[in-house]
Amino acid sequence: MPANFHARLRKYYLKVGEVLRGDAEVASVFPNTTDIGLSRERFYADFLKQHAPSKCNVFLGGFLFHTDGTESKQLDVIVATDTAPRYNFNNLSGDGKSFSPVEGTLGVASIKSTLDKAQLHHALAGIASIPPTESLDGRVSFTIKIKNYEDWPYKIVYANDGLSSDTILKHLNDFYSSNPQVPIARRPNIIHVAGKYAVFRADEGISRFDPVTKICMPFEPGVFWVSTTDPDLQAICFVLHNLQQRAAASTHILYRYGDLINKIMEPV
Repeated sequence: MPANFHARLRKYYLKVGEVLRGDAEVASVFPNTTDIGLSRERFYADFLKQHAPSKCNVFLGGFLFHTDGTESKQLDVIVATDTAPRYNFNNLSGDGKSFSPVEGTLGVASIKSTLDKAQLHHALAGIASIPPTESLDGRVSFTIKIKNYEDWPYKIVYANDGLSSDTILKHLNDFYSSNPQVPIARRPNIIHVAGKYAVFRADEGISRFDPVTKICMPFEPGVFWVSTTDPDLQAICFVLHNLQQRAAASTHILYRYGDLINKIMEPV
């Protein structure tokens, strides 16, 4: 019966969340904080590899770059479309770092062991540094509508533990009050603290049900809101849904990397 399957699928995702938390806890056995961080990055990357569409190439990150030469700060996990060029010469084992053009990147994740103010701001600064995507004019058929391409890639902050949701939300809003120049499209789409809460950035048309007034109240786009109801389940489902949506939409985009070759060939 469909209802029975949905219940089992819900249980499946809840178990995935438990395993993700458990793997992260196992990583804490390493005495070196660098080892802990790298191990958790691998766990999250493996989770995406096992669940994102096969069109997604998932690898430990380095940075995203634009053909004009600008590049982002350190990003821990990168998800790129299968038509984007790959730079894995220093990543033959699959455990090393790589990098990717922003055009053709579907998602990125910043992984933290414990999300406090400093680690949150570090993640936000990294996401803010992602170069902009180019206009889709002339690269998509007029019959295809891809909304919010400027908001690509999907931007994730994941932590195995962290401060309370109220405190994180305050630090989050304070950061953007102090840095209003950061466009909404270069702010995280989701912040997931395992087992505790998920913070979502509202897109246009997103509403939230008010249990007091019994009315769905629309969010202003760009506003961050917190959910503590099955946070792992919600976060996992939203992350995979958004990667799938971008992977499907990317098949309609004509990605061109010829300008990159031209730049490489210019005399230094």
